[in-house]
Amino acid sequence: MRKLAAKVSGFALMIALGALLGASPASAAPGVGIAELSDDGVSFSRTYPGVIFNDIARLSPGDSQSKTIYVRNTGTVAGYLRITMREVRYSDSHYGDALSVRTGTTGSSGSAISVSTANPCMVTHEGTIIAPGQVVPIVATLALGNLSGSDGQGATASLALRFSLTDSRPGSLPATNCGNAGTTVPVTPTGPGSPGSNDSTGILSSGISVPNPSPSPAVAAPEESTNNGLLPALPATFSLDPNTWRLYQEYLVLILLLAASIGAGISWLVGRRSRRDSEDV
Repeated sequence: MRKLAAKVSGFALMIALGALLGASPASAAPGVGIAELSDDGVSFSRTYPGVIFNDIARLSPGDSQSKTIYVRNTGTVAGYLRITMREVRYSDSHYGDALSVRTGTTGSSGSAISVSTANPCMVTHEGTIIAPGQVVPIVATLALGNLSGSDGQGATASLALRFSLTDSRPGSLPATNCGNAGTTVPVTPTGPGSPGSNDSTGILSSGISVPNPSPSPAVAAPEESTNNGLLPALPATFSLDPNTWRLYQEYLVLILLLAASIGAGISWLVGRRSRRDSEDV
């Protein structure tokens, strides 16, 4: 009986020791860092305040804008920073090819990634190690390349960036592996009537426009001729106003008075001549 009890006790001790040894690796397994974001490097949160480019309305070919996002690891272990572009929508393929996003650190500016390559997402940055409590500034740049003619006219696009910390080494995951961890931030403000206006991404309108052709100068219609072969044609603006005629009425009165005076003088001379003739007879 004592031998049986000793065997049972020894067996139970072995089970307990095995369980303890089996639990030790699990408790010592490395975790994943936790990323918090900030737009000023002071206030951090698991959610980003607003959008990345909140003051950009329209982009024309050759335009770009950059913004610094601060990433802090609030976990207890270091992690690799991974930024993916996702939730991409665009209304014109030429516009989607020309529109690009670049995310980089102080030491590495990164490469411009066309939004049309996000299917359904695309890595824009990975490999930067962030230690617990460390803050790393990330510069995001949105740019629009050259377009030909009317390509991209009136086009719209929407996209977002997700920031996450992972323990996967850079290059070990496909560039189109989206993942579910991290914080998603819209790139531009949302707007109605554009693709993606009902999700968390922002709307970016193309500033491309084709100028309207200048109106041709109006040609004056030829004036209708009033020449009937007898009278010279008068300009269309020619007019006569009787009220403006100058008739010199004051001279007419003087002429009448002078004529009356002359008539009176002739009459007086004729009368005098007649009286002399009668006296001579």
